[in-house]
Amino acid sequence: MTDLIGKMLGKYQIVVRVGRGGMARVYKAYQASLDRYVALKVLHTHLAEEADFVERFEREATAVARLRHPGIVQVFDYDVEDELYYIVMEFIEGPTLKAEISERQKRRTDEAADLFTIEEIGRLLLALAEAIDYAHRRGMVHRDLKPGNIMFTAEGEALLTDFGLARLTYASKHTQTGALSGTPAYMAPEQVQGGRVDARTDVYSLGVVVYELLTGRVPFSADTSYAIMTKHVTDSVPAMTAFNPCISPEVEATVLKALSKDPELRYGSAGEFA
Repeated sequence: MTDLIGKMLGKYQIVVRVGRGGMARVYKAYQASLDRYVALKVLHTHLAEEADFVERFEREATAVARLRHPGIVQVFDYDVEDELYYIVMEFIEGPTLKAEISERQKRRTDEAADLFTIEEIGRLLLALAEAIDYAHRRGMVHRDLKPGNIMFTAEGEALLTDFGLARLTYASKHTQTGALSGTPAYMAPEQVQGGRVDARTDVYSLGVVVYELLTGRVPFSADTSYAIMTKHVTDSVPAMTAFNPCISPEVEATVLKALSKDPELRYGSAGEFA
């Protein structure tokens, strides 16, 4: 894909690239007709080569655009031009949770100090759970919940982004390693094994996020994506108190239930977990 900065894509003038992932490049763009900035997710061109991609793109983009919740980044439009498939979304000025975690780790002078207070995590979890359950009631499973897909507005309100993108590329032959149907550090065991994905899959990923906020690290890490995914299936979740001795038994038990290998043993909804 050539650099698009300064070019027009449909009615959107691309200003700057703000991110890149396994599925898309993300640009800030200007829509002159409405005098506003938007975020454009331009999908990688190899995805369009897959069988049934166009049908999946239209189906999933339409479904995501129907989501109307203050805790979910709004999708405004989707289109294709010069074989570039793109989704137009609300532009959020604030940082991602991933960036906030990184910034707090840099500022932390005491390794034993909490990155986030339990009150901060509680407020964040309640806000995210409300948005996640709203989407689940409408048949949408995120499939890629992680700090990079959680954003903050300038007022500090948490928003979820990228609903539907993981599902959009799920059938692609490029997802055989799991790289495009989820992020290894946050993938539920059933995702790794190619099993049925439902609301409890998002509960697991949300559990990983909370584990990270409480301990400063994800439960499983390794040198390769395959090794990380294997650990989700086979390894016990490391005790959270080994990294943060201040975590109460009740909090640890709550997070560990969300991280159960068996979906039947997890919370049935994000709200129940929260």
